[in-house]
Amino acid sequence: MAGHATVDGESATGKRLRVLVVRASFASLGGAERELLTVLRDWGRRWKVTVATLALPKEAQELAAGLKVKWLKPEADLIIPSGGLAEITGKASKVASKAWKSVPGLAEAIANVDVAHISVCRGSLEILPLLPSGLGVHYHCLEPPRWLYEDVLHRKIDGRRKRPQWLTNLLFRSQKKADRRLVKQLLGRKGSAISGNSHHIQANLGKFYDLEVNPSLVNGEPPSRDAAGRALGPSVLMHVVDLADWSEAADNAEAATELPLTPDSPYVVTVGRLGWVKGAWETVHSLAGTGLGLAQVGGCDDVDKARLQAEAKRLGVPFWSMPRLEQAALRKLVRGAVAMVSHAHSEPFGLTPIEAMAVGVPALFVDEGGFHYTMTGADSGRLLPRPSLKTASDHPDMAAWHQAYAQAQDADIRRDWAVAGRKHVEGGFTLEVQALALERLLRNCIEHAN
Repeated sequence: MAGHATVDGESATGKRLRVLVVRASFASLGGAERELLTVLRDWGRRWKVTVATLALPKEAQELAAGLKVKWLKPEADLIIPSGGLAEITGKASKVASKAWKSVPGLAEAIANVDVAHISVCRGSLEILPLLPSGLGVHYHCLEPPRWLYEDVLHRKIDGRRKRPQWLTNLLFRSQKKADRRLVKQLLGRKGSAISGNSHHIQANLGKFYDLEVNPSLVNGEPPSRDAAGRALGPSVLMHVVDLADWSEAADNAEAATELPLTPDSPYVVTVGRLGWVKGAWETVHSLAGTGLGLAQVGGCDDVDKARLQAEAKRLGVPFWSMPRLEQAALRKLVRGAVAMVSHAHSEPFGLTPIEAMAVGVPALFVDEGGFHYTMTGADSGRLLPRPSLKTASDHPDMAAWHQAYAQAQDADIRRDWAVAGRKHVEGGFTLEVQALALERLLRNCIEHAN
C-alpha cells in the first residue's frame, strides 16, 4: 500500500516527502523535458524523489547527471509508435500501457511513495492503472496534447495546412478519445488534481476536457473539491528558471564558448524548432526593413529551413538557423541579441521571455497565450499585436513591432528594461517559487486521497 503523508509535507514517519515523478519520455529533449530536468535539481534536495520514465536517451542522461533522484526505466528506451496507422489505431497509448507494467522496480516504488506527480507526455497518463486508490496524483498538464486539440501543429511553416482538416480529424480521433478517457479516469480519483502551466492552459483544460475553470486561482492554489475529494477544475503550476543558468554577467564558460554560426550583423533571437507553431515565418516578416536579422535556435527540417531562408532572402532579412545549443552557447547568443522575439501561436507558457529578462535582454513577444501571463506586470519588454502576413509596414500592428525593435536598441530603455526584468524573474519565476507551489498542490492531493 502507498505511504501516507501529513499535510505539512513530511511523511507520517517524519521523513522527507516521497514523490514519484512520472514522464513517459525524455527523447525529444525539448523545452518541457529540459525544464523538468532543471526543477528536479531543487525537488531532489527537498523531497525523496523517484523518477519513472520509458525513455531516457544519452543526452538526457548527461543533463540529469548529479540530480539527487532515483531513476526507474526499462533496459531499452521505448520508441513510441508513429505514422498514419499508429495514429488511427491509438497504438502509442496501448504500447505505453504495456511498457509501464514491465519497468523494473516500479511496483515497489509506487508502494513506497506518498504522492505521484505526472508530467504530460504521450504515454504518461497510461501509468494510472498501476497507481492504487488512496495515492494522491497531481497531473501537470503543461498543455493538452496540441496535435489532438489544435491545428497549429498541422500546418506547414508558411501556415498552409499539411493535409485536409477532415483527414487530420480522422487520424487523431482515436487518440483524442483515449486522452479524454484517461483524464476522466484521473479526475474520478479522490485526491487527484490537474494543473496547466499558465492561466491560458488552465482555460484550455476547461475547454477541451469540459471542466469548470476558476481563473482567479493563483500559482499553486489547490482546486475546489466535491464531498468525495475529487477536483472540480484545473489549477495552475507555472514554469520557472534556475537563475544560476541565466547569470546577469557572462561567466568564463560563456566567454570561451563558440557558436556554430556567428551572426555578422545586428540580430534578434527566437528559440524553438522551425515550424508554423513557433511563428518564425511571421518574425521574418516583422523584421523586413528594420536592418535586423533573425537567429533561430532549436533545429529544423531541411525543407522548412530552405523555405524560410528563401523568404528571408526575398524580404532582405539576414537569417541564421542553429541546432539546440548548450547552455553557455545559448546564453551567449541571447546576450548578444538586440532582443528575444517570438510570434508563436498560442504558446502554452512562454519561458523564453523569462530567460531573456534574466540576462537583461529585451523581450518582444506577441500578446497571446502564455506570453501574456508571463510578461504582464514586468515593466520590461513589449507585448505586441500579431500583424497579418499581408499587413503593410505602416499598419499600426506592424508599426508597433518596428517601434519595439527601435526601443530595444535604445541604451536607456534597455537598461531600464533589464533592471525591471530581472526583478520580475526573481520575484515570481525561481526554483523555490515553483517548489513551494507544487508542494502546496501535492499536500492537497495527499489530504484528500483517503
